Amino acid sequence: MTSAPTPVPAPRRPLRARLGPVRSRAGLTTAGAALLLLVGAANGLLLAWQSTVQHRITHTLSVDRTLMQVLADLLDSETGQRGYLLTGDPSFLVPYTAGQTRIAAELPVLDAELRGSPSQAARLDALRPAIARKFAELDRTLALDRDGDRDGALALVRAGEGKAEMDDIRRIIEGMRAQEDELLLGYQRHAHGIEAMVGIGSVVSVGIMALLAVLALREAGRRAALSRFLPAELAPLLERGGSMEQGGGLRLGERRHAAIAFVDMRGSTTIAERADPETVAILVTGFRRCVAQAARETGGVIDKFMGDGALVVFGVPEADAEAAAQALSFAERLEDGVAAWNAESGETPVRIGIGVHCGEVFVGVVGDDDRLEFTVLGDAVNVAARLEQATKTFGTTTLVSQAALDAARASGAGWREVSRQPLRGRQEAFPIYGRAA
Repeated sequence: MTSAPTPVPAPRRPLRARLGPVRSRAGLTTAGAALLLLVGAANGLLLAWQSTVQHRITHTLSVDRTLMQVLADLLDSETGQRGYLLTGDPSFLVPYTAGQTRIAAELPVLDAELRGSPSQAARLDALRPAIARKFAELDRTLALDRDGDRDGALALVRAGEGKAEMDDIRRIIEGMRAQEDELLLGYQRHAHGIEAMVGIGSVVSVGIMALLAVLALREAGRRAALSRFLPAELAPLLERGGSMEQGGGLRLGERRHAAIAFVDMRGSTTIAERADPETVAILVTGFRRCVAQAARETGGVIDKFMGDGALVVFGVPEADAEAAAQALSFAERLEDGVAAWNAESGETPVRIGIGVHCGEVFVGVVGDDDRLEFTVLGDAVNVAARLEQATKTFGTTTLVSQAALDAARASGAGWREVSRQPLRGRQEAFPIYGRAA
């Protein structure tokens, strides 16, 4: 079932040179991810800044609105006073009184809103006494009317008393609004600048994500191509470098203690001669599925499928003291899996042979970048293959060596010695065991 090691083609480039593109891709991906995080953080800060600027715009608009309301309420009070003096209608006193009340509530609001601006606070300090003087002038005319001197009150109005105060109030309020308008324009420029930078950052982020996506797709394609030739458990390890456990030693090869399970499907040649191609394909696919599931459940690595056979290794890529026990468990699960498959199919039952041995092997990945192959070589592999062949002679599904039982620390229960004679094609003799009935 096995042959002498095939000469390894000379590599086209040094290992370091071949690993260079991998490291370059990893470095580019890392740099892209770091840049994406940096741009994302910058966008986050810009958005926070934008929120602050928006809050300031809202605050400026609120101050401007309050200032306009103060002026409007003051004008309402003055209009009410004038209307009452000219007509004697008491209803004109309603806007007069309401205006005073609203301004009394609005001035504290302005005080709180302008506390952070010394220049605006100074203007507000000048506005308060000007408003107080204006209301004093309005109250004076109404007091004359209450005393029966309406003509005197109207004379004061016609003389323009209070006009200077009103002009002063307008001047102060317009100055305050002008400063708020200037702030508003500045904040709006900031907001537009931030929006532009956030837009640029978003475009850069999308570009980086597209680049990372392309790199990820290329990497996925490269790994998929690599996995066509290597067991799925080993393809990622080969890229990382380092020790055997980290994948680097796989490329250089290493001797190590491992457990080997050789599997073969009985009578497949006869089936292939008599059945149509579709039936043969279904049969081989089902057999391989059983092997793959048993290996996956017990920690085995499928070295290769060889038509209707398979070589499964335990203790690779990482050394494992339980490798032999895993190999025995694999044999048991594969027997059960094939039995269940036969029961479900209803077709002619498929029979298999399994040989399990433990010993030192050479483990490595050979070949160049065009085609890599995972290889397990050594006398232990040959013994496992001979044990599998011997299952036909002894009429049992699984044969294991004494070395495998000892390494698995398995007791005699469940196993019976079937021979101490040398295996075919070998000279040394050792006990071999089959599953007890």
